[in-house]
Amino acid sequence: MSGVSGGTGWWLASDGRWYPPELAPSPVDAPPGLPPSAHPSPVAQVPVPGHPAPTGQPPPTWGAGPPTGPGRAPLDPFAPTLYPYPAAPAPVDATTSPMAVWALVLVLVLGAVGALVGIPLAFVARSRIRASRGSLKGSGLALAALIIGFVWVGLLVLAIAIPTFLGVTGSGPSVQTLDANVLGQVTGSAPNDFGITGVRGVTCEPPITWTTGTRFICVVYGPIGNQVGRYVGTVDPNAPDGTYQWNGQYVPGA
Repeated sequence: MSGVSGGTGWWLASDGRWYPPELAPSPVDAPPGLPPSAHPSPVAQVPVPGHPAPTGQPPPTWGAGPPTGPGRAPLDPFAPTLYPYPAAPAPVDATTSPMAVWALVLVLVLGAVGALVGIPLAFVARSRIRASRGSLKGSGLALAALIIGFVWVGLLVLAIAIPTFLGVTGSGPSVQTLDANVLGQVTGSAPNDFGITGVRGVTCEPPITWTTGTRFICVVYGPIGNQVGRYVGTVDPNAPDGTYQWNGQYVPGA
């Protein structure tokens, strides 16, 4: 070393002295007079993500991540973060629709009369159960009420239609009216009357249903209350004005 340059290749150190070429520091050694920690570090070459690293440089790690095992791909630092879906709300305990219960009770207890109220009630109950989104139950009860109610309605229609088809024209005259009319025919003198004398009264047993062709019997009593004959009547269709009609025969004797 010297205070002046010795020629080509000599270099000036930071201590102000000149050194020969053979004493020149290597790129990784600190120059004389400087501590190793003062040696400037080479500039790190950071590649752009998605491009290969420069030749001779190891690829950057881009931050520490969990170790990967066999069959497990390394984590992608640029992958979007996934968040779980919000949990579904807890189910609410459903309650039985009171309308469905009442509809079933009405058609079971009151029959055809209850069906007139139970059927509309069951329809409303089923509609509200569907709209409740699970907070109401009892659709099966309402359906049972509908089925039973319509069965009662069908039976009621048959009860009205069948007797009408068979010729039932009404409930028939009252017992008092029937007795008086038969007595008039038995004792009367009109073309269709029998003109029986000495008759005190008539007691008739009307038919259960006033159906065309149905027969009924009346007992004819004499002056002392004894039976003197019988009147056998057969129901005819009503007159156009609604009057009850029948055709009868008088049979004398006990």
